[in-house]
This record gives sequence, structure tokens and C-alpha cells, in this order.
Amino acid sequence: MSTPRPAGWRRPRAGRAAACALAALAVAAGCGHKKKEKLPWGLGVATFDAVALGLARARTADPFVDGIRPGRLVIPTYDGSGQATHPDVIVERDAGGVRAVMAMTPYPFSNGRLENPSVLVSGDGMRFAPPAGLTNPLVPAPPTDHNNDPDLRRDPRTGGYELLYLESLRPATQVLVALRSPDLVHWQRTDAIVYDLAHGAPFIVSPAAIDHGGKTYLFYVETEARALRVRVSADGRWDPAGGQPVELALGGVTPWHVDVVAGDGAFALLISGYVGDFNHQDLYLATSPDLVHWTLRPTPLLDHADPALAVESLYRSTAVVDHGTLIVWYAMQYRPAG
Repeated sequence: MSTPRPAGWRRPRAGRAAACALAALAVAAGCGHKKKEKLPWGLGVATFDAVALGLARARTADPFVDGIRPGRLVIPTYDGSGQATHPDVIVERDAGGVRAVMAMTPYPFSNGRLENPSVLVSGDGMRFAPPAGLTNPLVPAPPTDHNNDPDLRRDPRTGGYELLYLESLRPATQVLVALRSPDLVHWQRTDAIVYDLAHGAPFIVSPAAIDHGGKTYLFYVETEARALRVRVSADGRWDPAGGQPVELALGGVTPWHVDVVAGDGAFALLISGYVGDFNHQDLYLATSPDLVHWTLRPTPLLDHADPALAVESLYRSTAVVDHGTLIVWYAMQYRPAG
């Protein structure tokens, strides 16, 4: 694997507005909420009728889709903990068969220094392993703070893979990094957006990119305002000041992390969010015909209080719509049995 130390890494110096930036970012660091118990993290998979949800026109049989068994997954992580979060999955089909490709990070007991982007593949959507020739993680931890929130897709302009993630270097900067690869093994870095936190730029989480109609839509959450925003690019380059509010009435739901996926004639926005208690998040679904106008489904798609899930909280999750089924790979915190 080609993973050179990213150019430009340095120990950041606080600017003259560092104190203000730190105060503004307290929410993003979890301050202002009741201290969270250090519970383990994990991933699971669930399936839903995409036709009933308005995300597909018809349901058809398929061995890959029909073979998925909902439940908790065993995910190999480079640190050996098996505690993973923030999955992003694409499903690829060709003459050789079908496979799921997952980007994720370890997050053992919320240790951000190990939250470094990694890639796994699976032939059945349930059992994952690194692709041949790849040693995870794709990048090491930065000199301070942490990496987080990978998002994976195939770039229609190049045909290659693009993995976006955040290199957070508070209180100085935050970088939206684009890693690109032709084969999931050799990756090259470019800096897509550099946020100057020390001079008032917003701190963001959970970038989620999708291509449609020759444009790329980048959804994300600004943490201080808990605002869901979107940027649109016609050439894959990003204006740091170009974010706009998403046209979505959230009611009492506060968004935290998101992912956006294409269905059959519609789009799905998965939102991990909460009503009142940040530490107990549910997974909500919004749908759109055009990536612009969104309608929230008021009942959670997955509810942290569902005893069948046995979780304390849900987190950033991902999905694909395939043969009329919505397959959701979800992240969670849970209490170990016993």
C-alpha cells in the first residue's frame, strides 16, 4: 500500500481567536452533555422494504440481498478491538460476482487516536476482511487531535474510488481530505477543503457525497449550530464558503451524523439524531426525488429503545438500495451482555 505521510502535517498553533474557537467547539467535543459512559462500539446490519419506503419501484429476488441476515457483525479492525463505527458501504456487481466495500474506523471505547480510515470487503455483506494487498489503516493518526468520518464512493469522473474523511486539528484547522485509489490498495491524498477554525470557520462532521446529474452533492452537519447543510460542485472542487441549508423540516430531531444514498427513482438521507438526549440517538430516514427537497419519516427507521437491538445509542449509518431492499449497516454503542 502506498500511504506516504500526508504533506503539510504540522503541530498547529492557536491563532488569536483560539479561545473563541475552543468555546465554539465545546459542543463538538461532547461538552455541555452529561458525561458519556465509555461503552463499546459496533456495527450491525438490517434490511427494509425499499418499495414501501418509496425508494424502489419493485422487489426482485437476488442471492446477495436475500442472503443477508440482520444482526450484529464481527468487524476486523487494525487495532484488534473489533470496535468499529461510521461505516460507509457501496455494493459492486460485475461479471465476477458481487461484493460490498466498506469504509469505517475503529473507535474502541471512543478512543479518537485510533479513529483512522480503513477499508474492508465482503462477498455476502456480513463477513468483512481487508482487500488483498491492503494493510489498514489508510492513514495514521495526525500529530494532534484525530481523524474521523470516512465516506466512500466511486467517482464517475475517473472511475476510481474516492474516500473523504476529516482530519481534525483543533483549535487551528480542520481538513476535508480526499483519498483516491484505482484499486483500494494504493491511495493518494489531496486536501479538498481547509477550514481555518482559529478564524471562525465552522467545525463539521459526517461529510457524505453523492453524484447526480453531473454534479456532486456534499452533505454534512455543522456542529455548533447542529445544522444540516449541503454543497454542490460541478467539477469535484469545493468552495469552503459554499454550504447551504438542506430543505428538510426536522421537527424536534437534532441531526448529528448523516449519509446519503441513491435509490430507484428517489434518494435516501440517513440521519443519526436525537430528541433531547444526545447520548441516546435514533436513526431517521428522509427521502427526496431530487436531492434538494426532502421529507422526513417521523418514526425512526431504527430506535435505540427497541429491545431487539439491545443498544444504548445509534450513530452514523449507511445503506444501499438493491433489488427493492434497503440494506442498512448501522453503528451503535451497546452494553456487553452480563
